[in-house]
Amino acid sequence: MMSPIVDRKRLCILSALLAVTGAIAACSGSSGSSLTSVSDGLVATTTSGATLPSATVSSLAAHTVGRESCAAPVELLSPTPAAPPFNLREIDATWYPNVAYGAAPKQLFDIFVPTSAEPTPLAVFIHGGGFTGGDKDAAYSDSRQSTVRTLLQANVAVATINYSLLTSNPIDPDGVIRPLTDSARALQFVRHHAADFNIDPVRVAVWGSSAGAGTSLWLGTRDDLADPHSTDPVLCHSTRVVAAGALATQATYNIPRWEEVLFDLIDEFVPAVVPSHDLEEVVVALDRVNYALSFTGMKSFDELETPEAKRYLDNVDMLKLMDADDAPIFVRNRAVEAGNLVGFILHHPLHARAVRERGDEVGLEVVAYYATEAEDYEDPSGETLVEFLIRHLRK
Repeated sequence: MMSPIVDRKRLCILSALLAVTGAIAACSGSSGSSLTSVSDGLVATTTSGATLPSATVSSLAAHTVGRESCAAPVELLSPTPAAPPFNLREIDATWYPNVAYGAAPKQLFDIFVPTSAEPTPLAVFIHGGGFTGGDKDAAYSDSRQSTVRTLLQANVAVATINYSLLTSNPIDPDGVIRPLTDSARALQFVRHHAADFNIDPVRVAVWGSSAGAGTSLWLGTRDDLADPHSTDPVLCHSTRVVAAGALATQATYNIPRWEEVLFDLIDEFVPAVVPSHDLEEVVVALDRVNYALSFTGMKSFDELETPEAKRYLDNVDMLKLMDADDAPIFVRNRAVEAGNLVGFILHHPLHARAVRERGDEVGLEVVAYYATEAEDYEDPSGETLVEFLIRHLRK
């Protein structure tokens, strides 16, 4: 028989799972964006192997350079440079802060541009914070400054972006797609203004931590959101990247699939705490129904069975979106102490394992590092995140 202390601990962890799900699910009330259908997915439209296959690169280049619909005159930005936020140690680069890529308050990015006679690749950092907090300034933390400097030394420009955050009151029916497509728009905006920053619009990679890791994974696996028919010239550009780095990631934002991804974890609680692995039974038992549903803005579990809801969940399911033509992935989820309930659920190494296993299944390069109770996996290459990004950006 399980002790009451263990029961309470497990109940707390599972409660955290659903509470965190709700925290992520609460949706932004930010103005300035709307959702429109493009092909089989959603894209935010804001008014005011070792490498990608050659066919994919060609398609990407067509969207970013030389395409008639993307060739409308581009108004020069004339961004204002400022003193860098930390010591670049003799690296010759210019820092442009708070460049607006849309009309919403959070649609801003900073960018370091190395001095170069030729257009440079670009690495974009996406901050974490559960989609409810965080800031682009996270790129300037003591632990990340060396990453930025190493990229700049390799003649790679570095941007760090903000995006619309989610709130729980009121619940936005757009759900997590809002911050995801904000990040996609940031990529499109930089490509639209590539000449202003001396950027090579094809060689663009992304990386991030936590929510930023999941966003990077989504950008790396989502089919191109470029809309050649949009009246907004920014949205004509590609959202595809040449590499995606995910640190402490979630494997999917189709939360019902967490039954599968985190099966080994949830299995410890059945049947002592919850009757089964079924998400509805779990959330009913834990009285967390609204938290679970708020991720997609749906009002009932019945709605999750509708074609509309299934399309939405498919659109944020990075595991389902992944195929061999996607960007190579770097994923690392370190072991997290169970006492850190939020981190325990959101950053569990099982997420990284699911990404690696799916990559193996579809034939996509995944450099992975994670440690579960059953497995301590280290990629045979021993490659670091920075080495991975530079390798793919320099191809």
